[in-house]
Amino acid sequence: MMLKDRYLVTSLIIWFVATMESIGGLYGFWSITGEEHSVILLIESIVLIALMVNCYAIKNWVYRHSAESSHRLLAWITLIALALCLCGDVVNFNLPLTYYRYGGIVKHDYLADSVLFFAPGYTLFLVVACSIALANGLKPKTLITSLAIAALVGLVSFFSMHLTGTGAHVTIVTGIYAVLITLVGMSGIILFVSLRKSYLRFYVWFVAGGLVLAAVADGVIGQFWIYGNNGEGFYPTAKYVNWSLYIGSQCLVIHLARISVWHENGAYKPVTKKTV
Repeated sequence: MMLKDRYLVTSLIIWFVATMESIGGLYGFWSITGEEHSVILLIESIVLIALMVNCYAIKNWVYRHSAESSHRLLAWITLIALALCLCGDVVNFNLPLTYYRYGGIVKHDYLADSVLFFAPGYTLFLVVACSIALANGLKPKTLITSLAIAALVGLVSFFSMHLTGTGAHVTIVTGIYAVLITLVGMSGIILFVSLRKSYLRFYVWFVAGGLVLAAVADGVIGQFWIYGNNGEGFYPTAKYVNWSLYIGSQCLVIHLARISVWHENGAYKPVTKKTV
């Protein structure tokens, strides 16, 4: 059934293309810092556009298969969340090629600017995941406790990588974001637990895994791209690793609203009234 799902197959193809680009960079077939810079950015832009198109198609799928306003709202929130994250990706391209914007410690501190988009984007993903979990029997107390533990883990992770002398702007932004993205990872575990008995558990594993993968991907950015190598960053190696993990996570989390529809309706039949 999974291989017959064109939306999931499209996601896997997008992920495959991104991973091949990353592998090629890691093995030295091309380099984002070399003559292929423009070509690589073009390919990455196409990957992001394809991801957005697939997410929009999934939103339309939700409209065809459910007349529930809550399902349709989750689909729109997911689409908006992805759009915000893609804006963050454009910032991370660092098209002006500027470094050390906020001090002399962190070279790739432009990555902190992208949090302006990634933070609200991932907050929306977090809301969607937690909403689905609560709608399927998760107790609010369990949710709050789990997120509190995740926040503590995020803080510990941040302080373990933070460099003395880093400017206030980068410190505050990356500190807050470290907590947020850990919450997103925890929401994947929460989603899996709340839907562990679903007959669509393989889909749940994929989507919940995407949320966890998002935390891992941004962990790579923090540990190795921003604060790694005494602030110089292990670039472009960290960028290649992150790109594959990040695109993989987004390819999976955009299916969040479909999980809600499937689990509640238990069928693939479209709604009978005309939908957009």
